[in-house]
Amino acid sequence: MSVLARRRSAPLPMPQMRGGLAAPSLVPPPPIAQQIVSVPAAVKVAMPVRLAFYLFVMSIPFEVPNRSIPLEVTTITGALFLLATLFTIGVAYRHIPAALWWFVGYLWCFGLSTFFNRSDHVGEVVALFVSFVLLIGIMWAGGNLLRDPRLMRGAILAFAFACFVRAGMQVLGIAAHQHAEWTGGYRVTVLDQNPNYSAIILSAGFVAVLNLRLKPIAWAAAAVIGLALIQTGSRGGLMCAVVGLMVLLWHGKTVGARLRGVGIALIAIALLAVAAYRSPMLRVRFEEAVKEHSLAGRERIYPAVLSMISERPVLGWGPVENQYEIAARIREERLDRRDAHNILFELFSTTGILGAIPFLIGLWLCTREAWRARRGPWGMLPFAMLMAVLVGCLSGTWIASKVLWFVLAIAVGAGAYVNGGKKTGPCAV
Repeated sequence: MSVLARRRSAPLPMPQMRGGLAAPSLVPPPPIAQQIVSVPAAVKVAMPVRLAFYLFVMSIPFEVPNRSIPLEVTTITGALFLLATLFTIGVAYRHIPAALWWFVGYLWCFGLSTFFNRSDHVGEVVALFVSFVLLIGIMWAGGNLLRDPRLMRGAILAFAFACFVRAGMQVLGIAAHQHAEWTGGYRVTVLDQNPNYSAIILSAGFVAVLNLRLKPIAWAAAAVIGLALIQTGSRGGLMCAVVGLMVLLWHGKTVGARLRGVGIALIAIALLAVAAYRSPMLRVRFEEAVKEHSLAGRERIYPAVLSMISERPVLGWGPVENQYEIAARIREERLDRRDAHNILFELFSTTGILGAIPFLIGLWLCTREAWRARRGPWGMLPFAMLMAVLVGCLSGTWIASKVLWFVLAIAVGAGAYVNGGKKTGPCAV
């Protein structure tokens, strides 16, 4: 190497300042490597799958019990959604939520209880088992796809809109049916639906519409849904709306914000209470429950179910068979079967301790995800919708209802979105 080349490659001498300190270099220091934080990208859902899921969600409030076809409308739309997910298996079934394993364990106990109790109604048991497989699949695929914030927002909007339309039909008398109440008056529903189940769906929709960004539209839609809710005459449904509303509005970073939300919730609850009191049929039903301890037959069903559970605590009486046994024990004259009217009693009377434990663990895991989701962009909405539906399940056996597994999918998707690193402040839909 030449002398000139060695001089060019040699480092420049650092100029000295007085006191022996090095003078500041005119050459900028090398850039410091930035720390890279791994944040998973949001899930992207194909449009056909998105539309299929919206169709399923919007069909939930429009179940038709007395129909000419063997399958429910929501069963058909749910199956279409699962078929659509076959085109995006890598996204829809990429992650297995922890709750899924426990629900599969419940299905195993479902079959085990059926085998040991030797069911006399095999057709009904098989239909219920297939329904559970469909619902668990919807929860699995929906929970993964709802990691996409656009799909989550669209699904909640679709459900809120469908509930508003369903409530509007009832208020306007379109396809409305009246069910005579033995205490007097009529309970109104649409498409001859079960009043209590309709009330649970409307309660979840009531919570969803209150989270809309345009508050005047939100409160107007909530008023229509609230009126339809009162027309159903469901005491449990009214409690669902109250609990969901209190949970939804209990948010905010400061105590003042939370108190303001509770104040708004109390005003809304007061308006619901006034409207319920002005309904003679609903007022009489509450008075009968307080004075006469009349719970629409539950006062006879619950002791019978407790006796059944004590007789067969391990594997229960078998799916479907427990309902026929309940009807026989309470000497039901009008119906061949009566359900337990409580999700806990249903679990323990059908599959016993072996089946109830895995299902409740799965339910708890979904509830935990909904609670974690409060730190995400949806705030308390997933937890509020889940609480509204679960309160309804305490007075009815809706373990195989589409609305329950829909809100479970919302809980799983919203919780996974937060756990994946997407933490922002709460926002409206």
